[in-house]
Amino acid sequence: MDEATVNALFDALPTAIGVLHPETHELVAANGRFAELVGRTSDELRGLSPPFPWAEGEPDQAAAYEPGARYERVYLHADGRPQPVEVSVCEIPGPQPLLLVLVDDISEHRRMQQQLIQSGKLAAIGELAAGVAHEINNPLFAILGLTEFLLKEAEPGSRAQERLELIQQTGIEIREIVRALLDFARENTGERREMALSEIVRSTVDLVRRTNAHKGIEVVEHYDAAEALVWASPNQLKQVCLNLIANARQAMPHGGTVTIAVHRQETSGVIVVSDDGPGIDPSLTGRIFEPFFTTKRHAGGTGLGLSVSLGIAEGHGGSLTVSSEPGHGAAFTLRLPLADEETG
Repeated sequence: MDEATVNALFDALPTAIGVLHPETHELVAANGRFAELVGRTSDELRGLSPPFPWAEGEPDQAAAYEPGARYERVYLHADGRPQPVEVSVCEIPGPQPLLLVLVDDISEHRRMQQQLIQSGKLAAIGELAAGVAHEINNPLFAILGLTEFLLKEAEPGSRAQERLELIQQTGIEIREIVRALLDFARENTGERREMALSEIVRSTVDLVRRTNAHKGIEVVEHYDAAEALVWASPNQLKQVCLNLIANARQAMPHGGTVTIAVHRQETSGVIVVSDDGPGIDPSLTGRIFEPFFTTKRHAGGTGLGLSVSLGIAEGHGGSLTVSSEPGHGAAFTLRLPLADEETG
């Protein structure tokens, strides 16, 4: 096998590989995948020595390039994007020994780990939520019933009436939290049927427009010509859509546009709810689906809307994800398997 063929094979390998001088750790060569991973060309890489610009903050250079070393790091792409990787170092013996640095992109592995952790949290909090909600419901029913009875006897416009109305409103808010907890814990598959996603979105948007839920925002709809049929609970999907629209509205207190797009994508039906608000702080994107996590506590947020929506999506065999760039809004994507795929 000639040298040109060996070089072509080296460059085509799917694993990122850097070849280092064993003493100076100068980068002698790098294949195409390595160059792609760090966002530089092979010519730019050749001849570089530690500290490498993509491996800032390396605590111990000697240990990092010791043959047999294996560790996880976050490399910085040339455009500033962090890239979680796993690095393995091995030695090629010979008259002119070399070090091979094998770098595996583990971002997808990290994402799957986060999803498993999130699913575990949802399952645990779901069991707790069901028990707590049922325990709260009985005394809450009595409080609301007695408050309504006392309101009938209160003198209109009196301080007593004002206080009772405040108790009633607070009780109603607690009841809504309890209902959300039960929805979060409950998986009702009996009411599922084959249905069009566009039908769900149209009826939800119509409900939003007939109430004050759209006040201050403009709702724009886009529907793909190819209908997306899914096997789902219409009420639960409406709840997800309402939660996502409410979330977008809360993100734009001074008004803005919420865009809802429905389309087919390979074997999935997709709903994308996006807004042109300030976006989500990158430090919070990993937490927004956690039960009871909210940045809108002062505005009455319970932190259950998105976690309930995620539970519904996963209960339907689908997913709910978010993408956001600070200053450029956020987009939530609900993806569900098509009915013919699920039944076939």
